[in-house]
Amino acid sequence: MIQRKQTIFLVLSLLAFVMLLVSPFASFNLGTEITCNVSIRGIQGGCDFPGLMFFIMQGLATLFITFTGITIFMYKNRPLQLKLCAFAFLANVFLVGMMFLTATRISNFFGLSENQMDYMFATYIPIITLLVMWLTVRSIRKDEALARSLDRLR
Repeated sequence: MIQRKQTIFLVLSLLAFVMLLVSPFASFNLGTEITCNVSIRGIQGGCDFPGLMFFIMQGLATLFITFTGITIFMYKNRPLQLKLCAFAFLANVFLVGMMFLTATRISNFFGLSENQMDYMFATYIPIITLLVMWLTVRSIRKDEALARSLDRLR
């Protein structure tokens, strides 16, 4: 059944993650009217920062979206669904780390103080999706336990 509650959780995490892809997660004030916005896609606003980190973050985001999208349609194979959720969860954890590492490295690259750096709302979206993925795994485990208990009754 595709209308189980873990499917709703997975769709919610995908929608939240799409919000992350289109919005910046950090903003840097470099002085007079120069503000750089940092997103997973890169830096906007006239700042030049060399780095491979954006490609890594894009790769992790692609992995999360792929695993979550596949998990939605693997509702008949709950053990595989659990594994895909675990991989998506790990990709999300690494993405959170990369986001904070990237923001710190950009701050150090430009020699900025903490007052010149602002984390935006999009910084917390992966943390929300981690919570939703945990709820998904919990729901899948409950479904699996229910199916096994029904098999024992037969």
